[in-house]
Amino acid sequence: MFEFTYPWFALALVLPILVALAPAHLTRFRAVKHSHFEQFQALSQQKLSKGAVKLTPLFWQRSLVILLYLSLVLAAMRPVYWGEVNTIETQGREMLVAVDLSGSMEARDFADEEGIEQRRIDVVKNLLEEFLSQRESDRVGLIAFGDAAYLQSPFTSDFITLRQLLAEMDVRMAGPGTAIGDAIGVAVNHFEHAQTTHQTLILMTDGRDTNSNFPPIEAAHFAAEHGITIHSIAIGDPASVGEEAIDMEMLNRIADLTGGVVFEAQDASDLQQVYTQIDQLEPAVFDSYSVRPKLELYYYPIGVVLALILTALLVVLLKLSRNINKGEK
Repeated sequence: MFEFTYPWFALALVLPILVALAPAHLTRFRAVKHSHFEQFQALSQQKLSKGAVKLTPLFWQRSLVILLYLSLVLAAMRPVYWGEVNTIETQGREMLVAVDLSGSMEARDFADEEGIEQRRIDVVKNLLEEFLSQRESDRVGLIAFGDAAYLQSPFTSDFITLRQLLAEMDVRMAGPGTAIGDAIGVAVNHFEHAQTTHQTLILMTDGRDTNSNFPPIEAAHFAAEHGITIHSIAIGDPASVGEEAIDMEMLNRIADLTGGVVFEAQDASDLQQVYTQIDQLEPAVFDSYSVRPKLELYYYPIGVVLALILTALLVVLLKLSRNINKGEK
């Protein structure tokens, strides 16, 4: 659709009409005073004229002025062309990631490519870095839990902030214990504000609950009633014993109750199965907004003005050049 931003500038087209109705402007010429003017006029063979005359512009001069004026008025009206309205929808999935910060996450039962031992919490951070890089169109929330569970971040697509929060996390920040059931409870409460029907919690833990006020299995039943799927990622060596042992039986029960899967994360490639599970979920529309392309056209009449001015200057220069050449001859 074509329209003018400032259509009232069209009133300026009336000004030339008012100028045309105004009295003619008379331009004075130098007169020659001579005692025998008639004889001088006869010898020069020039016709007599009035002392003031009305200048009449040539056709090209008149056309040039009209085009210049029309182009300037058109540019001042600022013509624009509006394209078709496009509706853009922000789609994706919403999920929560619960990170275990208990004392047992300090155990070093992983090794990097160079054979250097790594803490479980450092492996979790590396896995989540890989995870976030795969979820650019999704919204992710973050839960940290130890003796208690805390919502670190609501659902967000601001992965820069999420990465900063992850970098600042460390063992025992939420206490030395492990409250897996409370973390699931926090997730259930936060999912009440979700915009998706497919609700997923990724539980990253060494799987041994010690401090929950809400027992993990009961919390899993509660999550299942609310349609929440819990994928558990066991962090650590399954052969560990004592406080560092992984309670795989509990994690499997949580997964069975909520329709999730349990993974043993030995490296980043183990998360590919989690990505596949999540990618099968139908994305939801988070937000939508309309965009209408706008093309400014005022620079076209401005270009015409510049072209006409350059043409007029060229004509004047050519006339001056001819006059100079005649004078030299």
